[in-house]
Amino acid sequence: MKLSPSALKVQEALNQRGFAHLQVQELSASTRTAQEAAAAVGCAVGQIVKSLVFRGARSGRPYLLLVSGANRVDVIRNLQDSFH
Repeated sequence: MKLSPSALKVQEALNQRGFAHLQVQELSASTRTAQEAAAAVGCAVGQIVKSLVFRGARSGRPYLLLVSGANRVDVIRNLQDSFH
């Protein structure tokens, strides 16, 4: 399958950094949620990694959180101090 332009950029970045053995795959099924992604690839929801991006309210710095698909992040309770 031919990759979309954005997926091709990711594949090229992997290749340039010595990770040519990793292959970007695009799926025809929706993978918007962890549940959809798990169903599309045939695994448990807990095996899916969600990527969540937040911007610090005061600092403006980006934060990337990688979270198990089975878990939720309570930003207010758990991460509030990190986003300054």
